[in-house]
Amino acid sequence: MKRGAPAPGRSLSLFVDEAAAKASVHARLECVACHKTASAPHDAPLPAVRCAECHAKARGALSEGVHGSAKARAPTCAGCHGTHAVASAASLGIETCAACHARQVTLYRESIHARSRQRGDSQAATCRSCHGEAHALLAKTDARAPTYHLNLPRTCAQCHADPELAKRYNIPIGNVYQLYMDSIHGRALTRSGLLVAANCSDCHGAHEIKPRAEPASRVFRANVPKTCGACHAGILAAYAESVHGTHVAKGNLKAPVCTDCHSAHQIRRVEGAPWQLEAIRECGTCHEESLKTYRDTFHGKVTALGYTRVAKCSDCHGAHTILPPSDPRSTVSPAKLVATCRQCHPQAMAAFAEFHPHADYRNKERFPRLYYTYLFMSGLLVAVLASFGLHALLWLPRSLLERLRRGRAGGDTRGEP
Repeated sequence: MKRGAPAPGRSLSLFVDEAAAKASVHARLECVACHKTASAPHDAPLPAVRCAECHAKARGALSEGVHGSAKARAPTCAGCHGTHAVASAASLGIETCAACHARQVTLYRESIHARSRQRGDSQAATCRSCHGEAHALLAKTDARAPTYHLNLPRTCAQCHADPELAKRYNIPIGNVYQLYMDSIHGRALTRSGLLVAANCSDCHGAHEIKPRAEPASRVFRANVPKTCGACHAGILAAYAESVHGTHVAKGNLKAPVCTDCHSAHQIRRVEGAPWQLEAIRECGTCHEESLKTYRDTFHGKVTALGYTRVAKCSDCHGAHTILPPSDPRSTVSPAKLVATCRQCHPQAMAAFAEFHPHADYRNKERFPRLYYTYLFMSGLLVAVLASFGLHALLWLPRSLLERLRRGRAGGDTRGEP
């Protein structure tokens, strides 16, 4: 049997689709431009084509990237570009990547980026938008890669730092990149180089990014605690037992999740006074009456002036383990209330803990003594002001007459020699 000939009983097609070859980027090339050692009739198969003889630059980039690594199952030139119907790099789509990365492409097809492209939004991200040019594509563990943990925010910023693009595609937050970079996560990433700091993909996912309104999204309200809990496991465990966490688990999407108190992209240190003061107002968005009665107290009035060295909501109720007062584990339960007060007032006794931080002087049924005391003090204040006002009103005519008399007397004096 002649060398290179097909085995007995096996046929080998030597057909080349001329129309496809003429439509390729190599349409102007003759067959022998690639198959230089071929002769007619020729042995089959032909020797491998050496693409690098013409595409040396691409070969150099490939050797530096993950696709050119000897350790990986590297694709061949023909595997991505085709053989005779050679496609340009610009025309290659996600189907080309799917040949090796089927799972990732399957996830991408369901993402908001893929759906946007299906609607005709040509600027929506594709594989190349995030991973870079295929020949120089680097593994995400390579510090030079655009998908490396520390570099990913800048990669996402190619689109998500453009307010005009956000407006065009109805993206709710146009300056999300700037907000993130000023957050505790962004600062930990850029200033400290912490690989454990959350970046875009940690919260939104990498290939399977979905709109936040979809239940399958990692940033859907019900899923936010689990997403944050991937890094903050201890806090997630505490939150899950709290009154907020149990309501969310039951499907109540109005109950607070992590982003309600800490925000999504502007997360700041909780030790800072601005955040602590804003947290009080945030609690009041759900607990309006409690905030109103808190503002009536000494604690509330001091925080309203901008000071934080007094009791705030979390100081008494806790931050993540908030429980109803009827729960014995609650920090405001009768058994633990004195210990809670002693965090600031070491000498506090049981009588001290009888103070009502949310007492409502307007509620006669629940707080009758406070209600009537308020009425008495208000009446006393009105009576005092009224008496002084009446006194001033009665004194006014006499005062005017006295001034007029003195003025006339002074005028006669000046006329004497």
